[in-house]
Amino acid sequence: MKLKLSTIAVSSIFASTLASAATVYQNEDTILNFGGRAEVRGNFSDANKTDSNDHTYSDASRVRLSVDGTQNLSEEIAFFGKYEFELTENEDGAKDDVAVNTRFLYAGVETNIGNFYYGHQNNAVTYLTDWTDAAETYSGYINEYTVATADRAKNVLRYEWTTNSGLTVQVDGNFNSDSESAQSNGYGAVVAYALPFGLDIGVGYAASDETYGNGNDTDTTDAFMAAAKYTHENGLWLAALYQGGTISTAVENNQYVKGSNYNAADAYLGYAFGQNNVNLTYSYFHAEDTRDLDINFVGIEYARYMGDVAFFGSYKINLLDEGQGGIGDNDQDEVMLGMRYSF
Repeated sequence: MKLKLSTIAVSSIFASTLASAATVYQNEDTILNFGGRAEVRGNFSDANKTDSNDHTYSDASRVRLSVDGTQNLSEEIAFFGKYEFELTENEDGAKDDVAVNTRFLYAGVETNIGNFYYGHQNNAVTYLTDWTDAAETYSGYINEYTVATADRAKNVLRYEWTTNSGLTVQVDGNFNSDSESAQSNGYGAVVAYALPFGLDIGVGYAASDETYGNGNDTDTTDAFMAAAKYTHENGLWLAALYQGGTISTAVENNQYVKGSNYNAADAYLGYAFGQNNVNLTYSYFHAEDTRDLDINFVGIEYARYMGDVAFFGSYKINLLDEGQGGIGDNDQDEVMLGMRYSF
């Protein structure tokens, strides 16, 4: 997202997440922005227990810092770059106190016939998965198993184009890329249309050559997506996403699956009133040949937004049987409490 104003709100119509950015330099052709967030979060769940630690509490606090800039070459062409990283406390006391994770590192050219970007950035299908990934905590889980469907990945070349009539087209290529999975090549595409009465519909496809064995064996993993989103000025946000295809990946205990069919779904229902937001989410993922990838839960959340500050409480109701999941989800209920200051 481009940050062109001195202070902007990065949010849905009900302000599910507030962020601001300060313009630190500006002239006729150039804008440079700096922003970030400090977020303290505590997670309570039996999933936090280990063989050596019986505590149910785990800290999930983080800091994010972001800088981006735009330089206008002409009325038709501009250059854009962005870098954002996240800092978390390292749980391993033998290492440095802080773990650093790059979230965005990309640059590109923006034109009146579309924008071209390269680097560590969103995939094309993220345009659709963001419709249901709108909660503070428990949403946006089902697309993270492969490089081409993950929210972000390295070495991505992406083209995006949105018309005045509401049509959006995005395509991307992943080149020796990685996200949470092993390095892969892949690609993706999305076509979406925004209707004038608040309804958005879209379809997408993504594929990548995921590593699935102990060595360098790879097999194509693909995903078909269909999504819809409805928003209303009264504060309603309703979205649903279906994802299906085949997956090849390593799972737990040095095992793997190859070409396993799967089905997945995400849903989000949110309502904003004043400075408040309440939402209900549902996430589901199941592959035929393994239980380790299973995701199945309902999320309930309340958040209050006061300027640049947000308070939220989230509750995950686990629907997995004991022993299911373990990679993208766990078989325990969870509570997350947090406060965020954005600047």
